[in-house]
Amino acid sequence: MDLGLGGKVYVVTGASRGLGLAAATVLAAEGAYVVLAARDATSVAAAADRLGAVGVAADLADAATPDRLIAAALEAYGRLDGALVSVGQAQGRPGRRPADAD
Repeated sequence: MDLGLGGKVYVVTGASRGLGLAAATVLAAEGAYVVLAARDATSVAAAADRLGAVGVAADLADAATPDRLIAAALEAYGRLDGALVSVGQAQGRPGRRPADAD
């Protein structure tokens, strides 16, 4: 299938496993350049290596992360065409109540 993504540059978060990795894999297979982001440095590096992509250890709970990911895309590929934000459930964040706290 040709989705017309060849040569485009995307940032994908949560990209070391699950839906994020699946999306990054499809983008790369379609010829897009991908910057993978995930919290675990080892996992994101391994995923990036498999896809021929750039990997960045990053946590979206950090307000500086979006700027870091944009900078990584610009440094590696000279532009950014889009982003796919895939994040898992966060536990214990300030302002969040556990599901069973009723």
